[in-house]
Amino acid sequence: MTDNISQDEQLGSAIGAIPSGLFIVTSQQNGKTATMLASWLQQAGFAPPSVTIIVGKGRPIESFLKTGCPVVINIAEKGQGKIIGHFAKGFSPDVDPFEGLETGTAPSGQPYLTDAIAYLDGTVTGSLDAGDHTVILATINAGERLREGESAIHTRKNGFKY
Repeated sequence: MTDNISQDEQLGSAIGAIPSGLFIVTSQQNGKTATMLASWLQQAGFAPPSVTIIVGKGRPIESFLKTGCPVVINIAEKGQGKIIGHFAKGFSPDVDPFEGLETGTAPSGQPYLTDAIAYLDGTVTGSLDAGDHTVILATINAGERLREGESAIHTRKNGFKY
């Protein structure tokens, strides 16, 4: 360990080196849409196909991701800085986050971004408390690879901050 760097800083740097994708997670219910730019999302099972989505407690989308609720995961493509930036700013559920963007309709009736490299259409099937975050488990019911390309990859300088 370097004398000038604390143990916490070294640990934060090491955790931050864990690579992840970039995803726009959405759920539309009762005329409102919650969205989140996510990097903590991972495949969790083959049969049934499932993923975990990690949500910071208190984020507006958290109340939309209860058991039985719909969720769409839009997989961002490398170089899609404009779309990533659009969703990084966050939206109130009363604001249409898709305004000005092209969308399609998933089999569940939920919108997906046609500019995404792929989308997954799922249903929340469970959750787990993880301290300052909640682990959401979603079963994937449908999805489509919309085009060839490379998924966006993200690493952080500090594993203790977004």
